[in-house]
Amino acid sequence: MGQGAECGVRSLSLGTCTLCVMPRPAIHYVTQPKSWATIIAPVRLEIIEAMRMIAPCSIAELAAALDRPADALYRHIAKLERIGIVVPAGMRHTGRRSEQVYDLVADDLRVAFKDTTQRTANKAYSDTVQSIVKIVSRTARDGAAAGQLVGLGDERVLIGKIEHAWLTREEFQAVRAMMMGIKEFMDSRKGRREGRLYCAALVALPVTRKRGATARNERKSAGATRTGRNSRAGGESRANRRTRKPRSAK
Repeated sequence: MGQGAECGVRSLSLGTCTLCVMPRPAIHYVTQPKSWATIIAPVRLEIIEAMRMIAPCSIAELAAALDRPADALYRHIAKLERIGIVVPAGMRHTGRRSEQVYDLVADDLRVAFKDTTQRTANKAYSDTVQSIVKIVSRTARDGAAAGQLVGLGDERVLIGKIEHAWLTREEFQAVRAMMMGIKEFMDSRKGRREGRLYCAALVALPVTRKRGATARNERKSAGATRTGRNSRAGGESRANRRTRKPRSAK
């Protein structure tokens, strides 16, 4: 997520009320696995992304940005508020109507679990990637249903790639730096409404082969060897029976 805002105070006119909102910190570190699990539910990741573009905002504004009914968002906002990710930012008064305005605790959220195992951290990373994939999948499905995906020609609006390559640690860091550059480019355009809204999902991770093909081949090879030995032993046994002299009758 983005870099920190400049030092100072943002003055925001909201309805008949002007709120003075301190700039969000650049990063908020999440120390509890349960809190991270709450954050990475796909709908709540989308809420956080929308708030990074438009917050401080009301739930009605958030619902309009996400094209979701406002009633469906209250419980998600409550959960994010309970773990300190969403914070109240004042009240907006419009005529006789008042509504709560919310902001994010920081521009970026990162894992920094305390007193946890590597297994717990790895599960959190895996669950995060899977949530990102679900969001991208739903975005692609909705775009295709609306006939909005164009992948060829001057009007193309889509790029999708999957690449595998052997990388040294230094080369992976170079890939990460390029991906962070894309993130910073996207972050710099969150506060404007020009062009059309895009979703970019960036994931790079090591490949672990665990389907067991190598082990199965080794087992097959070992089995074939045992079968060969047994066949030879069986053949020798049959040959011995054929050449064995009959017992003389007494």
